Amino acid sequence: MPVFKHREKLSPRYIPDKLPHRERELGFLVKFFKDLMPGSGSPAYTGVVQLQGAPGLGKTSVAVNAARFLVREASERGINLHHVHLNLGLEAAPGSKFVFYSRLAAKVDPHLVSRSISPEELLMSMLNYLKRKNLYLFVVIDEVDYYVKKTGGRADLIFELTRLDEVSPGEPSNVVGMVFIARDSKWRSKLDPAARSSLGNVILDFAPYTPSHLFDIISYRVSLAFREGAVSNEVLEYVVDITYNHARSDVRFALDILSYAGTLAENEGSSRVTLDHIREAVRRYEPPLTSEDIEALSDEERLVLLAVARALSSSKTPYVGIEEIWSEYSSLYEVRKRRARRKKFFEALHSLYSRGIVNTKGVMVEIPGVPVERLRHFLESVVERLSQTE
Repeated sequence: MPVFKHREKLSPRYIPDKLPHRERELGFLVKFFKDLMPGSGSPAYTGVVQLQGAPGLGKTSVAVNAARFLVREASERGINLHHVHLNLGLEAAPGSKFVFYSRLAAKVDPHLVSRSISPEELLMSMLNYLKRKNLYLFVVIDEVDYYVKKTGGRADLIFELTRLDEVSPGEPSNVVGMVFIARDSKWRSKLDPAARSSLGNVILDFAPYTPSHLFDIISYRVSLAFREGAVSNEVLEYVVDITYNHARSDVRFALDILSYAGTLAENEGSSRVTLDHIREAVRRYEPPLTSEDIEALSDEERLVLLAVARALSSSKTPYVGIEEIWSEYSSLYEVRKRRARRKKFFEALHSLYSRGIVNTKGVMVEIPGVPVERLRHFLESVVERLSQTE
């Protein structure tokens, strides 16, 4: 008998309607932006809120659920409100505003995108389109801290996004809300004073979950994903303990563990997930990296990270040299019968550093906080799985 009923609901990309222990943050966002919607007694000028906190604490889920509520509320008022979610780590090329604006515009209407115009003209075209169609927009932007770090503090994009109401002075832009999501609370310090001023000071800090919070959250996701009785309270408590003590309350880690353990159980023909299944899953999946972190990387970044892990595993030292990593990286390309390129290698390595996944010491590289052997096996399994779905 299968242990899963809806395995996809363990995916970190699945956002449930219910968010235990994030009601306060969700309520704040809904109230803040609800008061800014058209017909609320004041012009619909763009509101800006910043969400910050460690990975796996529900920031994106809260923002998206707030957007869902606002879209429903707007529909009841006869207002056409559209929600757009973008990830600056995935959907923006540092130094190229056009890439980001084209992604944003395409999610409003694909016909808006044209390579014959400048980024600023594309943005203006989108804003004019919103006005013509009497359409309003609510935008959630993830990984803003990664983008700022990657660009060395260049804030043109953020400055423009937070000043949309100044495009036509005296008139709202039809962008009701802008939510910026960051892991690192220090990202604003890298911005120039003008950009920091535009962002404002409406900030929601997401505190780590307590063990009791984690139990409620993980129990809820288990009820959605697993067949009744497949996961006992004893197993849940063990997963909570590991997540709290070793993964900094990162719920995504717990979801990865449960997903992998469930697969082990089904492969064995077991109708229940046991503690041994969890232990085996933990042995293979090591915090602070999760499958979502790996999936968010480009192919090049995954291969470089795997090359770093392999080089560290072979050297048995805390740090490893660039040339040793390059050698492992080249070998990975040879297996794929492709040619490794130095430029792409260094770009990917720098990106991993910008994300905080690797550290450097001169020309030496390390992966902080993760047992290398476990990470290597984890990466190899994820890279193999992703390559099979490409």
